[in-house]
Amino acid sequence: MKKLLFGYLVSVLGFVFFIVVILGMLAGNNNSCQSMTTDMNVTTSADREAVAKSLHDNLKKIDGVTEAGIAGYLGNTEHESGFNSGVVQSNATFNEATALNGSVSGYALGLNQWDNSRRVELLNYAKSQNKDWKDGGLQLDFALNHDGTNSELLKQGLKINNVDEATEFLRAKWERGGVGTTLERQAKAKSWYAKFSSGSNHTALDTATHNVDKAQNKALTEQSGQGCSTNLQQGMGTSGAPVKDMPEQYKGKVKNTNFTATSPSNTYPFGQCTWYTYNRMQQLGTPVENWLGNGADWGNNAKAKGYQTDTQPHVGWTVSFAQGAGGADPVYGHVAVIEAISDDGQHFLVSECNVVASGSGTISFRELTNGQGMTYIKGH
Repeated sequence: MKKLLFGYLVSVLGFVFFIVVILGMLAGNNNSCQSMTTDMNVTTSADREAVAKSLHDNLKKIDGVTEAGIAGYLGNTEHESGFNSGVVQSNATFNEATALNGSVSGYALGLNQWDNSRRVELLNYAKSQNKDWKDGGLQLDFALNHDGTNSELLKQGLKINNVDEATEFLRAKWERGGVGTTLERQAKAKSWYAKFSSGSNHTALDTATHNVDKAQNKALTEQSGQGCSTNLQQGMGTSGAPVKDMPEQYKGKVKNTNFTATSPSNTYPFGQCTWYTYNRMQQLGTPVENWLGNGADWGNNAKAKGYQTDTQPHVGWTVSFAQGAGGADPVYGHVAVIEAISDDGQHFLVSECNVVASGSGTISFRELTNGQGMTYIKGH
Protein backbone atom coordinates (compact mmCIF):
# COMPACT_ATOMS: atom_id res chain seq x y z
CA MET A 1 0.00 0.00 0.00
CA LYS A 2 2.86 2.38 0.90
CA LYS A 3 4.52 1.65 -2.42
CA LEU A 4 1.27 2.40 -4.20
CA LEU A 5 0.83 5.70 -2.33
CA PHE A 6 4.46 6.62 -2.98
CA GLY A 7 4.06 5.90 -6.67
CA TYR A 8 0.87 7.95 -6.78
CA LEU A 9 2.62 10.87 -5.04
CA VAL A 10 5.51 10.76 -7.49
CA SER A 11 3.07 10.83 -10.39
CA VAL A 12 1.19 13.81 -8.95
CA LEU A 13 4.41 15.75 -8.26
CA GLY A 14 5.64 14.98 -11.76
CA PHE A 15 2.42 16.28 -13.27
CA VAL A 16 2.58 19.46 -11.14
CA PHE A 17 6.18 20.03 -12.21
CA PHE A 18 5.17 19.60 -15.86
CA ILE A 19 2.38 22.15 -15.43
CA VAL A 20 4.78 24.61 -13.77
CA VAL A 21 7.25 24.26 -16.64
CA ILE A 22 4.53 24.83 -19.24
CA LEU A 23 3.22 27.90 -17.40
CA GLY A 24 6.75 29.25 -17.13
CA MET A 25 7.25 28.85 -20.87
CA LEU A 26 3.97 30.56 -21.60
CA ALA A 27 4.84 33.39 -19.24
CA GLY A 28 8.20 33.79 -20.96
CA ASN A 29 6.56 33.86 -24.37
CA ASN A 30 3.98 36.34 -23.13
CA ASN A 31 6.70 38.68 -21.90
CA SER A 32 8.40 38.38 -25.28
CA CYS A 33 5.19 39.31 -27.04
CA GLN A 34 4.72 42.28 -24.78
CA SER A 35 8.21 43.57 -25.50
CA MET A 36 7.90 43.37 -29.29
CA THR A 37 4.56 44.64 -30.54
CA THR A 38 3.59 44.00 -34.15
CA ASP A 39 1.14 46.91 -34.09
CA MET A 40 3.34 49.32 -36.01
CA ASN A 41 1.81 52.37 -37.66
CA VAL A 42 4.47 54.43 -39.41
CA THR A 43 3.38 57.58 -41.20
CA THR A 44 4.03 58.00 -44.91
CA SER A 45 5.21 61.54 -45.54
CA ALA A 46 7.65 63.56 -47.60
CA ASP A 47 8.61 65.27 -44.35
CA ARG A 48 11.54 63.29 -43.00
CA GLU A 49 11.04 64.62 -39.47
CA ALA A 50 7.44 63.38 -39.42
CA VAL A 51 8.55 59.89 -40.44
CA ALA A 52 11.44 59.92 -37.96
CA LYS A 53 9.07 60.96 -35.15
CA SER A 54 6.66 58.19 -36.12
CA LEU A 55 9.43 55.58 -36.08
CA HIS A 56 10.71 56.94 -32.75
CA ASP A 57 7.27 56.77 -31.12
CA ASN A 58 6.68 53.20 -32.31
CA LEU A 59 10.06 52.05 -31.02
CA LYS A 60 9.48 53.75 -27.66
CA LYS A 61 6.65 51.29 -26.99
CA ILE A 62 9.12 48.40 -26.89
CA ASP A 63 10.52 47.27 -23.54
CA GLY A 64 14.20 47.91 -22.95
CA VAL A 65 15.00 50.26 -25.83
CA THR A 66 16.95 53.44 -25.13
CA GLU A 67 16.80 56.90 -26.67
CA ALA A 68 20.39 56.38 -27.76
CA GLY A 69 19.51 53.10 -29.45
CA ILE A 70 16.54 54.65 -31.25
CA ALA A 71 18.73 57.55 -32.39
CA GLY A 72 21.26 55.05 -33.74
CA TYR A 73 18.49 53.38 -35.72
CA LEU A 74 17.22 56.72 -37.04
CA GLY A 75 20.71 57.84 -38.06
CA ASN A 76 21.22 54.66 -40.05
CA THR A 77 17.74 54.79 -41.55
CA GLU A 78 18.14 58.39 -42.71
CA HIS A 79 21.45 57.55 -44.33
CA GLU A 80 20.06 54.43 -46.03
CA SER A 81 16.77 55.76 -47.40
CA GLY A 82 16.14 59.33 -46.29
CA PHE A 83 13.09 57.86 -44.47
CA ASN A 84 11.48 56.95 -47.79
CA SER A 85 9.87 53.53 -47.28
CA GLY A 86 9.13 53.17 -50.99
CA VAL A 87 12.59 53.90 -52.37
CA VAL A 88 14.58 51.45 -54.48
CA GLN A 89 18.37 51.71 -54.41
CA SER A 90 19.72 54.40 -56.75
CA ASN A 91 16.11 55.57 -57.23
CA ALA A 92 15.51 52.68 -59.67
CA THR A 93 12.00 51.74 -60.78
CA PHE A 94 10.55 48.80 -58.84
CA ASN A 95 10.49 45.52 -60.78
CA GLU A 96 8.95 42.62 -58.89
CA ALA A 97 10.74 39.90 -60.86
CA THR A 98 14.09 41.49 -60.14
CA ALA A 99 13.21 42.14 -56.51
CA LEU A 100 12.18 38.52 -55.91
CA ASN A 101 15.48 37.21 -57.28
CA GLY A 102 17.61 36.75 -54.18
CA SER A 103 20.81 36.50 -56.23
CA VAL A 104 20.43 40.10 -57.41
CA SER A 105 22.51 42.59 -55.41
CA GLY A 106 22.43 46.37 -55.44
CA TYR A 107 18.64 46.45 -55.66
CA ALA A 108 17.85 47.28 -52.04
CA LEU A 109 14.37 48.33 -50.91
CA GLY A 110 12.69 50.34 -48.22
CA LEU A 111 13.55 52.24 -45.07
CA ASN A 112 16.58 50.12 -44.29
CA GLN A 113 17.47 49.08 -47.84
CA TRP A 114 17.04 45.32 -47.53
CA ASP A 115 18.92 43.49 -50.28
CA ASN A 116 19.34 39.96 -51.63
CA SER A 117 17.54 37.27 -49.58
CA ARG A 118 16.43 39.78 -46.95
CA ARG A 119 14.73 41.79 -49.70
CA VAL A 120 12.91 38.65 -50.88
CA GLU A 121 11.85 37.82 -47.32
CA LEU A 122 10.46 41.33 -46.87
CA LEU A 123 8.40 41.04 -50.05
CA ASN A 124 7.12 37.59 -49.11
CA TYR A 125 6.19 38.80 -45.63
CA ALA A 126 4.28 41.74 -47.13
CA LYS A 127 2.33 39.31 -49.34
CA SER A 128 1.54 37.07 -46.37
CA GLN A 129 0.06 40.09 -44.59
CA ASN A 130 -1.78 41.34 -47.69
CA LYS A 131 0.07 44.63 -47.45
CA ASP A 132 2.14 46.79 -49.78
CA TRP A 133 5.86 46.28 -49.22
CA LYS A 134 6.21 50.09 -49.17
CA ASP A 135 4.18 50.27 -45.94
CA GLY A 136 6.53 51.71 -43.32
CA GLY A 137 4.71 50.00 -40.45
CA LEU A 138 5.07 46.63 -42.13
CA GLN A 139 8.78 47.25 -42.70
CA LEU A 140 9.36 48.15 -39.05
CA ASP A 141 7.43 45.05 -37.96
CA PHE A 142 9.52 42.95 -40.35
CA ALA A 143 12.75 44.47 -39.04
CA LEU A 144 11.85 43.80 -35.41
CA ASN A 145 10.13 40.44 -35.65
CA HIS A 146 10.53 38.65 -38.97
CA ASP A 147 14.07 39.29 -40.27
CA GLY A 148 15.54 36.12 -38.77
CA THR A 149 18.59 36.58 -36.56
CA ASN A 150 18.84 40.13 -37.86
CA SER A 151 15.81 41.05 -35.74
CA GLU A 152 17.72 40.03 -32.62
CA LEU A 153 20.67 42.16 -33.69
CA LEU A 154 18.36 45.14 -34.18
CA LYS A 155 16.86 44.68 -30.72
CA GLN A 156 20.35 44.43 -29.25
CA GLY A 157 21.39 47.68 -30.90
CA LEU A 158 18.23 49.44 -29.74
CA LYS A 159 19.20 48.75 -26.13
CA ILE A 160 22.66 50.35 -26.29
CA ASN A 161 23.04 53.46 -24.11
CA ASN A 162 25.55 55.41 -26.20
CA VAL A 163 24.51 57.07 -29.47
CA ASP A 164 27.81 56.57 -31.28
CA GLU A 165 28.09 52.93 -30.17
CA ALA A 166 24.48 52.15 -31.09
CA THR A 167 24.85 53.74 -34.51
CA GLU A 168 28.04 51.89 -35.35
CA PHE A 169 26.74 48.58 -33.95
CA LEU A 170 23.66 48.80 -36.16
CA ARG A 171 25.69 49.81 -39.20
CA ALA A 172 28.28 47.07 -38.83
CA LYS A 173 26.23 44.21 -37.35
CA TRP A 174 22.68 44.83 -38.59
CA GLU A 175 22.97 46.86 -41.81
CA ARG A 176 26.32 45.23 -42.58
CA GLY A 177 27.32 47.89 -45.08
CA GLY A 178 28.24 51.53 -45.43
CA VAL A 179 31.93 51.15 -44.64
CA GLY A 180 33.43 54.63 -44.34
CA THR A 181 30.11 56.31 -43.49
CA THR A 182 30.20 55.88 -39.71
CA LEU A 183 30.77 59.54 -38.87
CA GLU A 184 27.97 60.69 -41.17
CA ARG A 185 25.53 58.21 -39.63
CA GLN A 186 26.59 59.18 -36.12
CA ALA A 187 26.09 62.88 -36.87
CA LYS A 188 22.56 62.16 -38.10
CA ALA A 189 21.88 60.01 -35.03
CA LYS A 190 23.04 62.72 -32.65
CA SER A 191 20.81 65.23 -34.36
CA TRP A 192 17.77 62.96 -33.83
CA TYR A 193 18.81 62.27 -30.26
CA ALA A 194 18.90 66.00 -29.56
CA LYS A 195 15.49 66.46 -31.15
CA PHE A 196 13.60 63.59 -29.52
CA SER A 197 15.38 62.74 -26.28
CA SER A 198 14.12 64.18 -23.02
CA GLY A 199 17.46 63.50 -21.39
CA SER A 200 19.69 66.29 -20.09
CA ASN A 201 22.95 65.09 -18.56
CA HIS A 202 24.21 63.00 -21.44
CA THR A 203 27.38 63.57 -23.40
CA ALA A 204 25.77 62.64 -26.69
CA LEU A 205 23.03 65.19 -26.11
CA ASP A 206 25.57 67.84 -25.18
CA THR A 207 27.48 67.17 -28.39
CA ALA A 208 24.42 67.06 -30.60
CA THR A 209 22.91 70.26 -29.26
CA HIS A 210 26.08 72.34 -29.34
CA ASN A 211 25.15 75.76 -30.79
CA VAL A 212 21.64 74.62 -31.75
CA ASP A 213 19.92 77.00 -29.35
CA LYS A 214 21.76 80.14 -30.44
CA ALA A 215 19.80 83.25 -31.45
CA GLN A 216 18.16 82.42 -34.76
CA ASN A 217 19.31 85.34 -36.87
CA LYS A 218 22.63 86.03 -35.17
CA ALA A 219 25.82 85.69 -37.22
CA LEU A 220 27.75 82.83 -35.67
CA THR A 221 31.52 83.11 -35.96
CA GLU A 222 34.18 80.61 -36.89
CA GLN A 223 31.87 77.69 -37.62
CA SER A 224 33.82 74.84 -39.11
CA GLY A 225 33.25 71.26 -40.07
CA GLN A 226 34.03 68.69 -42.69
CA GLY A 227 33.00 70.07 -46.06
CA CYS A 228 32.71 73.79 -45.45
CA SER A 229 33.10 76.61 -43.00
CA THR A 230 32.39 80.31 -42.80
CA ASN A 231 33.75 83.04 -40.61
CA LEU A 232 30.99 85.61 -40.44
CA GLN A 233 33.03 87.90 -38.24
CA GLN A 234 35.14 88.59 -41.32
CA GLY A 235 32.07 88.67 -43.49
CA MET A 236 31.42 87.09 -46.87
CA GLY A 237 32.25 89.93 -49.25
CA THR A 238 29.67 92.64 -48.64
CA SER A 239 27.05 90.12 -47.65
CA GLY A 240 24.25 90.70 -45.23
CA ALA A 241 23.72 88.74 -42.04
CA PRO A 242 22.30 85.21 -42.27
CA VAL A 243 18.58 84.87 -41.48
CA LYS A 244 16.32 81.83 -41.18
CA ASP A 245 13.39 83.58 -42.87
CA MET A 246 13.75 84.56 -46.51
CA PRO A 247 14.11 88.37 -46.93
CA GLU A 248 10.80 89.93 -47.97
CA GLN A 249 12.14 91.47 -51.18
CA TYR A 250 13.02 88.02 -52.54
CA LYS A 251 9.91 86.03 -51.63
CA GLY A 252 8.13 86.67 -54.92
CA LYS A 253 11.20 85.67 -56.89
CA VAL A 254 11.68 82.15 -55.49
CA LYS A 255 9.13 79.64 -56.80
CA ASN A 256 10.39 76.36 -55.33
CA THR A 257 10.45 76.83 -51.55
CA ASN A 258 10.94 73.23 -50.46
CA PHE A 259 14.29 73.88 -48.82
CA THR A 260 14.13 70.86 -46.49
CA ALA A 261 13.91 68.17 -49.18
CA THR A 262 16.56 65.46 -48.80
CA SER A 263 17.89 62.86 -51.19
CA PRO A 264 18.64 59.24 -50.19
CA SER A 265 21.56 59.24 -52.61
CA ASN A 266 23.34 62.04 -50.73
CA THR A 267 26.71 60.91 -49.35
CA TYR A 268 27.90 64.29 -48.05
CA PRO A 269 28.12 64.68 -44.25
CA PHE A 270 24.82 65.63 -42.65
CA GLY A 271 24.38 69.32 -41.81
CA GLN A 272 27.27 70.55 -43.94
CA CYS A 273 26.99 73.11 -46.73
CA THR A 274 27.86 70.39 -49.26
CA TRP A 275 25.09 68.13 -47.92
CA TYR A 276 22.45 70.86 -48.23
CA THR A 277 23.59 72.07 -51.66
CA TYR A 278 23.40 68.54 -53.05
CA ASN A 279 19.85 68.16 -51.67
CA ARG A 280 18.69 71.54 -52.94
CA MET A 281 20.09 71.08 -56.45
CA GLN A 282 18.32 67.70 -56.64
CA GLN A 283 15.09 69.43 -55.61
CA LEU A 284 15.54 72.12 -58.29
CA GLY A 285 15.97 69.46 -60.96
CA THR A 286 19.54 70.44 -61.81
CA PRO A 287 21.53 67.98 -59.70
CA VAL A 288 25.20 67.89 -58.93
CA GLU A 289 27.03 64.71 -58.03
CA ASN A 290 28.60 63.28 -54.91
CA TRP A 291 32.35 63.37 -54.38
CA LEU A 292 32.95 66.96 -55.47
CA GLY A 293 34.99 67.47 -52.32
CA ASN A 294 34.89 70.28 -49.80
CA GLY A 295 33.08 73.50 -50.64
CA ALA A 296 36.22 75.16 -51.98
CA ASP A 297 36.92 72.19 -54.27
CA TRP A 298 33.59 72.24 -56.08
CA GLY A 299 34.56 74.88 -58.64
CA ASN A 300 37.62 73.11 -60.02
CA ASN A 301 36.23 69.59 -59.63
CA ALA A 302 32.93 70.44 -61.33
CA LYS A 303 34.72 72.12 -64.23
CA ALA A 304 36.98 69.09 -64.65
CA LYS A 305 33.90 66.86 -64.77
CA GLY A 306 32.31 68.90 -67.55
CA TYR A 307 29.93 71.15 -65.64
CA GLN A 308 29.33 74.64 -67.02
CA THR A 309 30.92 77.26 -64.76
CA ASP A 310 31.01 81.06 -64.73
CA THR A 311 32.33 84.02 -62.79
CA GLN A 312 28.86 85.63 -62.64
CA PRO A 313 25.89 84.44 -60.56
CA HIS A 314 22.87 82.73 -62.14
CA VAL A 315 19.62 81.69 -60.49
CA GLY A 316 19.50 77.97 -59.75
CA TRP A 317 23.28 77.57 -59.87
CA THR A 318 25.55 76.84 -56.95
CA VAL A 319 28.37 79.09 -55.81
CA SER A 320 31.68 77.70 -54.56
CA PHE A 321 33.84 79.89 -52.32
CA ALA A 322 37.59 79.30 -52.57
CA GLN A 323 39.63 78.93 -49.39
CA GLY A 324 39.67 82.29 -47.61
CA ALA A 325 37.51 84.01 -50.23
CA GLY A 326 35.29 86.62 -48.59
CA GLY A 327 35.77 85.11 -45.15
CA ALA A 328 35.39 81.45 -46.13
CA ASP A 329 37.44 78.95 -44.18
CA PRO A 330 41.10 78.83 -45.29
CA VAL A 331 40.94 75.01 -45.51
CA TYR A 332 37.39 73.99 -46.46
CA GLY A 333 35.82 77.01 -48.16
CA HIS A 334 32.04 77.05 -48.57
CA VAL A 335 29.24 76.31 -51.05
CA ALA A 336 25.64 77.61 -51.39
CA VAL A 337 22.72 77.78 -53.85
CA ILE A 338 21.67 80.96 -55.71
CA GLU A 339 17.92 81.50 -55.29
CA ALA A 340 17.32 84.94 -56.85
CA ILE A 341 18.93 88.11 -58.22
CA SER A 342 18.02 91.54 -56.80
CA ASP A 343 16.04 94.03 -58.88
CA ASP A 344 19.12 96.20 -59.38
CA GLY A 345 21.21 93.20 -60.42
CA GLN A 346 23.90 94.05 -57.87
CA HIS A 347 23.04 91.45 -55.24
CA PHE A 348 21.81 87.88 -55.11
CA LEU A 349 20.18 85.66 -52.52
CA VAL A 350 21.64 82.29 -51.49
CA SER A 351 20.23 79.49 -49.40
CA GLU A 352 22.79 77.52 -47.44
CA CYS A 353 23.50 75.29 -44.46
CA ASN A 354 26.05 75.18 -41.62
CA VAL A 355 25.98 78.96 -41.16
CA VAL A 356 23.28 79.22 -38.48
CA ALA A 357 23.33 76.56 -35.73
CA SER A 358 26.36 74.74 -37.09
CA GLY A 359 25.95 71.04 -37.83
CA SER A 360 22.22 70.98 -37.07
CA GLY A 361 21.02 71.01 -40.67
CA THR A 362 19.47 74.46 -40.26
CA ILE A 363 18.80 76.25 -43.56
CA SER A 364 19.42 80.01 -43.73
CA PHE A 365 19.58 82.82 -46.31
CA ARG A 366 21.97 85.67 -47.10
CA GLU A 367 22.17 88.46 -49.64
CA LEU A 368 25.58 88.52 -51.32
CA THR A 369 27.54 90.52 -53.88
CA ASN A 370 29.86 88.93 -56.39
CA GLY A 371 33.54 88.81 -55.49
CA GLN A 372 36.87 87.15 -56.09
CA GLY A 373 37.16 83.48 -55.33
CA MET A 374 33.53 82.72 -56.22
CA THR A 375 32.88 80.12 -58.90
CA TYR A 376 29.34 79.52 -60.15
CA ILE A 377 28.33 76.00 -61.21
CA LYS A 378 25.35 74.90 -63.27
CA GLY A 379 23.87 71.53 -62.34
CA HIS A 380 22.75 69.07 -64.96
